[in-house]
Amino acid sequence: MPESSRRNFLLTTGAGAAAVGVAAALPSSAAAQPAAAKSTSLPAGAQPLVAHVADPRSGSLTLLVGERELTVHDPELVARLTRAAEREA
Repeated sequence: MPESSRRNFLLTTGAGAAAVGVAAALPSSAAAQPAAAKSTSLPAGAQPLVAHVADPRSGSLTLLVGERELTVHDPELVARLTRAAEREA
């Protein structure tokens, strides 16, 4: 995101993304594991995060964790987040 700051990003994405973003704490490798192998426990250093999905069709999302901004390509996670957001609407 050119010429943007974490603060501007948070202001434009709104509080709704923060609520949905907690589900994005699983790394993409964990999302690809069979259901029986998935763990619901959080990593020891888990921090609050915000997930932003600008275009659900792209399968990518941006994670803001502390001072870091990460782009993750995980179509399955994006689909789960999109379905969860539609259920809550």
